[in-house]
Amino acid sequence: MPPFWYNETVKRQSLFMSDIFKLHGNASISIDESASLKQVIGVYAADPGIRGVFLIDSKKRLSSMVSRHAIQKWAQYQLFGKWHDSPCSEFTHIVDNVPAKQVAHGTPDKLSLKLGDDLETAFDKMMMLNEDVLPVVDDDGNIIGDLSLSEILVKALDASEETLC
Repeated sequence: MPPFWYNETVKRQSLFMSDIFKLHGNASISIDESASLKQVIGVYAADPGIRGVFLIDSKKRLSSMVSRHAIQKWAQYQLFGKWHDSPCSEFTHIVDNVPAKQVAHGTPDKLSLKLGDDLETAFDKMMMLNEDVLPVVDDDGNIIGDLSLSEILVKALDASEETLC
């Protein structure tokens, strides 16, 4: 069975990244890959609407990503059970000394989407990585935007309704 965004009329998948990735604006922010976990936590705290922090290298290309889920996993393994027996200063010391890159996941090729990718590719990557936002990069690996799961679903539903009419 073809994916739900398959256009039976033209016999091809007609929705691509270039059609949708700017639909809702950016849900992410890019910061230097040398940032600390404390800085990433600060980004999320300052703007609760941010769903992804993309780490960039010295050439401003995508390096990896630190999601809220990644921070939660890190906290679960590194802090669970320790916080109750330690002063807050120890917690601060731990977080200050963790590079964001240590908590980050994904390599640029596995994590990113390109303008020529179709919705199925984008959806599959999100499901495989358990993320609801991914970076969109140009051919040089520079971040040009992001794509969220809600953007995929809205565009697919719109296309579905247009096909049925």
